[in-house]
Amino acid sequence: MGVDRGLSPAELARDPRIASRTLSVDRVHEVAGTRRLAELRPRNTRFVPIEAMLEPASRLAVLRDAVEAGVRVLLVEGVIAELGQALHAELPGIVIRLDEGEGDDTDAGLHGIRVSELLRLLLRRDPATVRAFSGMSDLHAHSDALRLLGEEADLRRAGLMHRILSNPKFLAYAIVFVYSSLRALVVTFVPEFQGSLWVLWFIDVATAIPYTWGVLTMLFAPRPAVRLCATAVTLATFAAPYVYFWTQGSDYPPYVAAVIAALTLFSVLIELAKFVQERALRDRYVSATPALRTRDRLAASASAPGR
Repeated sequence: MGVDRGLSPAELARDPRIASRTLSVDRVHEVAGTRRLAELRPRNTRFVPIEAMLEPASRLAVLRDAVEAGVRVLLVEGVIAELGQALHAELPGIVIRLDEGEGDDTDAGLHGIRVSELLRLLLRRDPATVRAFSGMSDLHAHSDALRLLGEEADLRRAGLMHRILSNPKFLAYAIVFVYSSLRALVVTFVPEFQGSLWVLWFIDVATAIPYTWGVLTMLFAPRPAVRLCATAVTLATFAAPYVYFWTQGSDYPPYVAAVIAALTLFSVLIELAKFVQERALRDRYVSATPALRTRDRLAASASAPGR
């Protein structure tokens, strides 16, 4: 079985409905609640026709399907300005215009709706909406949606372990855990180290999450003061395990320094690869493909009233 390329964030960026437009990265992050475009993939986004979001019954069906599949963002493509206006009027405050097209926010274009905000709005309008989710599996549903549905929803509840193993974040945390454990295990072969392996392992694991936050914030936060703070956090959390290692031993052989240098270089290359990926995705999102843009303009002209 081959690799599912459809799970790639680059695959989403190449979709003609995105590639034909110049998008605002800040608006994409706002509607998705993300900090990196690499977090958005075909599995947590879904394109829906604008007509399906204007009719209450079909809108509710789309929402149930999106919640069950763990979709984070609904991407609504419109080519007629009147439909864009109707969408904003029908779902006030939660529809965000994503592209940098001409006209105001209700003009034709690509719109984003956060699934959890749509669910919140419909439940506020009619609490009985919760019954539409009866029998739905909660295995892939996002925690935000499950909190909104509450215990009143008659869902098919998956076991805790099944939910954990099915969560994409579990793999990321598992990799961090294994990597940190292996680094601590290697130290057992260094007799010059006099400290505690458990303390070293704990420092390694405990600093993993703030280190990840620091790298993302250092690279992409808009405010210089926040980036400076994140840089300090990144350096401190990265250095902490090594500081403990060097202060709890002496007379380390040269190969130990070589291994630490290799691990440091490996970590730097990983973060550099992430940075390059994010920059490439940003370039794709803000640069429309000319041929696809022409196609969409022709489609909009053909669909406009009176044509």
